[in-house]
Amino acid sequence: MENTNYIKMSKLRLTIAMLALGAGWAIVYLVPYLQYTWYEPFREFLDISGTKMSFLLSIYGLGNVFLAPIGGWFADRFNYKTIYLISIVLNVVFAVGFLLNPHSYVWCIAMWIGFAVASLMFNFPTQIKIIRMMWPENEQGRAYGFNETCIGIFNVIESSLMMVAFQYAGEGDMGIKATVIANIAMSVVIFVALYFVIPNPTKEMLEASRAEAAASKKDKENHNAVKEVLSVFAHKETWMFAFCIFAVYSFMTTLTYFTPYFSDVLGIPVVIAGWAAIFRQYGCQMLGAPVGGEIATRLKSQSKNLIIVYVLAIIGLLYMLFGANENSSVPFVIFVVIGLSFVCYGGRGYYAVIEECGIPASVTATTTGVAAILGFSPDIFQFTLFSHWLDTLPAIDAYTKMFTFQLVVVILGLLDAILIIRLHKRNQARLAEGKDVEYNGK
Repeated sequence: MENTNYIKMSKLRLTIAMLALGAGWAIVYLVPYLQYTWYEPFREFLDISGTKMSFLLSIYGLGNVFLAPIGGWFADRFNYKTIYLISIVLNVVFAVGFLLNPHSYVWCIAMWIGFAVASLMFNFPTQIKIIRMMWPENEQGRAYGFNETCIGIFNVIESSLMMVAFQYAGEGDMGIKATVIANIAMSVVIFVALYFVIPNPTKEMLEASRAEAAASKKDKENHNAVKEVLSVFAHKETWMFAFCIFAVYSFMTTLTYFTPYFSDVLGIPVVIAGWAAIFRQYGCQMLGAPVGGEIATRLKSQSKNLIIVYVLAIIGLLYMLFGANENSSVPFVIFVVIGLSFVCYGGRGYYAVIEECGIPASVTATTTGVAAILGFSPDIFQFTLFSHWLDTLPAIDAYTKMFTFQLVVVILGLLDAILIIRLHKRNQARLAEGKDVEYNGK
């Protein structure tokens, strides 16, 4: 279960590698998620409804179902550095492709499928694997908290540069084109940096990973990739971990709709709302993630940290449902939204729950890929559902439905975290008795 065979590096080299990975993660998501920051300008650029625009993310999100498990299997079995670099190259390819014919909706769907291959198949599960192999078992909470901080730093840097490009090009259609071109240019620079700073897995690590996975099979003659992935599906621990991702990611998805909320309900200009969105998303990511990671490390449990996150989220959502109204102070409402974002990113170190669930290091990326099917399913339905509400209901009614939906999800996440803590305690007792963890069934 423990990754005792992790890559040992100096603190300076580890920090540089984590920063580079943060830049790599951030860059491959910014184009497919352009609506996060440029909701209305992007919709006008595509000349489609909000529902159709959000449907692009639903198509993109299917990558979590069909592509992430495959990408996870590759990252567990082959050189993860090569796979990670491929994700950056593909991001450039599909960003260029998008600019070639941006006003064809069918073409955009094809490009968003391509972005899913780049980010959800080759980037996401691979990064989780790399980070777990660079940090010792007792620092996983800190590791993933620091990962979110690095992602947040470069999300701010990269988004800000894209925003500068947007404004410099005169906003509107030319502005959106400029943001994509800026993303392409940064991707090239990041690729070069990643090539030099990501550590290669040792031959021993690759062999150990394959050997451990092979040894876990009772019928070695039938050992193949499909059976490995299906075996991960069969474990309850996979889905307990998956719901941790789902609850926090769904919460984060709901928070993105405060970009149109700021402009449509509070009357804030689009550019100011865009800058506010950048801080809400990425500034809070830089600040909230390390705090959450440190709390998880001190509590020796990411699940306990998630309980804190969920409780604070419930309080904030109840305020938005029953306390916020047309007579509320606009600065205070913004303060609450920023606070909710800070809390949300405090729970983004949910990948550390893998360790608490007793999931072996050899199937980290495969499990992450499978868990993504449920964990990131909000990409498949939540954007489309929320945009449909905004398109068909009065704004206040639409946001009431959003906050109610999120409140239910967060409460279920709280129950899931409690169950994971109970599982971890049982596993600790089993290990003390000389038995294996429940995952291995011995």
